[in-house]
Amino acid sequence: MKVHLVRSSELNVETFSNVLNLLHQYTGPIEFLSGESEAELNALLTRTWDTEEDFQKKREFPVFSMSEKRSYLSFPREENYHNWDYFFGKCADFRRSHTISSSDHVFLLTNLANERNWFGAMGPGGNDYFIHTADWQHYFGNQVDIRFPIAYEIIMWLMRHLMFQDRRTYVQHVHQDTRGCGNDFCRNKKDIILKMRTADLCPDCMDKLQRMDISPLILTQLFDTMDGIRRNLSFRERIKVMHRPSSLELRGHQKRIFFKDFGDLELRLNPKEKTIYLFFLRHPEGIHLAMLQDHREEISTLYERFTNQYEPDEIARSVDRLLHPLDNDIHVILSRIKRKLKDAVGEDLLPYYMIDGTHGGEKRIALDREFVHWVD
Repeated sequence: MKVHLVRSSELNVETFSNVLNLLHQYTGPIEFLSGESEAELNALLTRTWDTEEDFQKKREFPVFSMSEKRSYLSFPREENYHNWDYFFGKCADFRRSHTISSSDHVFLLTNLANERNWFGAMGPGGNDYFIHTADWQHYFGNQVDIRFPIAYEIIMWLMRHLMFQDRRTYVQHVHQDTRGCGNDFCRNKKDIILKMRTADLCPDCMDKLQRMDISPLILTQLFDTMDGIRRNLSFRERIKVMHRPSSLELRGHQKRIFFKDFGDLELRLNPKEKTIYLFFLRHPEGIHLAMLQDHREEISTLYERFTNQYEPDEIARSVDRLLHPLDNDIHVILSRIKRKLKDAVGEDLLPYYMIDGTHGGEKRIALDREFVHWVD
């Protein structure tokens, strides 16, 4: 089974890559592939949500009759959106332009809202889908890693494809009551919290799945992914109680940086940022910024490994600027690293990973080095 993920133009590249990386962790016959080009969404429609209650309610499917949280959005709220046919048309365009087999699955990942205010939907043919990738903080809080709800939606739509012969059948069998099953409709969208915390199917849906002729290997991969999503969401929720950071793993010649306990979340740094971050990881004792010049050879060696520059003079000038005591380059780099770390691990765990220290004093990374693993 091949599943193509297509990024719409307004979706952050890093988010898209991290969702794909998360899905790749769970092996099996389902192959998740990156769309080679992003989908450009235009001719947008605009609407205004007057209240939070309106925003949180899904609208009924247009053909079939359906009979202590804080808000992180302000209302009235204006947003751009489009209709379902428009999104499924983008999936069809991708199929035509890339000669995708009719048996393959195509998911459009987009920050753009949709006419029915759903988290995602299946196209008429049963192999095309869109997933709404924005606003997850409104339901799970600012600390949520949005890869997990996005990946969960992808997995559950694949599960529904296997359980129901088409979109009509799915809508007819969806649970109108919320029971913590992946097939709950969640008319009130905040009920998605319960569904994702259980990351499972109810006994009725399990019985239906058992009666279907589905490869055990496919089901294993889907359930393994759902279990992984649940565990990672639970880990983030327990951070304040556990006071335990995630392990860092630095892999290969380029030393790509991954947070192992956050579903292998990758920290993407540019060459200068990675050079400085790895330098401080190598020096748990801490280094005063004014003393970086004394470590020029080590820093230059790291930068040469990560940069795309080839000319020795260009590399030397970049390192000069980075280490010059009167240049602001190092402070810009430290600020960018801090912002990216905060986006990755949240406010609670940030002190473990950031390069920090007293004003005018030594800078260091507080993370105990037993949580740092270098893998060749």
